[in-house]
Amino acid sequence: MKRTILVVEDVEEMADLIAMFLKNEGFAVASFETAEAALEYLPDNPADLVVLDINLPGIDGFEFLNRARKITGIPVLIVTARRSDEDVITGLGYGADDFITKPFSSGVLIARVRALLRRADGSIQNGENRTSFGPFTFDRRAFLLYRGEEQIQLSMKECGVLDFLISNAGVPKTPEAIYASVWKNKFGDLTTVAVYIQRLRRKIEDDPTTPVYIRTEFGQGYCFHFPASGADDEN
Repeated sequence: MKRTILVVEDVEEMADLIAMFLKNEGFAVASFETAEAALEYLPDNPADLVVLDINLPGIDGFEFLNRARKITGIPVLIVTARRSDEDVITGLGYGADDFITKPFSSGVLIARVRALLRRADGSIQNGENRTSFGPFTFDRRAFLLYRGEEQIQLSMKECGVLDFLISNAGVPKTPEAIYASVWKNKFGDLTTVAVYIQRLRRKIEDDPTTPVYIRTEFGQGYCFHFPASGADDEN
């Protein structure tokens, strides 16, 4: 079965170019000129990845991410003409998984898409178990947190960071170690790790400024702690 890629791009020529690149590699493509149309499509239609422009009519790409992450954890690749670090950090903070700037070659686009799909597939295949801590249950397979019956959506990268920290509970991990494990790269902007730590804290901590689960160990990195009552709940 073909993998389906959503392309959210309002410039027709660019949308057609991206769609052509993807179709030439055997992907199915669903294209949308607005974020609103893509958000209406997503809940009832299977998709494997989103290629997203930031500058869109109506709500922009950042707001699309904000809303999409409440209904899906599929990878999102931002494609934009913006080049500032602030935009990169903002996009990652809203849940994007990767970021490339225009102009780009078909080879770069396809390589990024395939890499994100491989990581998503690996997370699903290797994440059979659930882990409980406090009121939460972490489902690696579905990229979800449950607080009781409430579902809390995780992006692929949020899932990866949380999984890595839980797997090494009680052992501080440096941003370099987290980046190498989750992003599969020894080199990169390590502020990305801090962005994802803050996103996770907002989802699981009662007070993100005084974290209970994901703590900062001075000079050592980030460390996941199970509460005393939930220490035996890990599967």
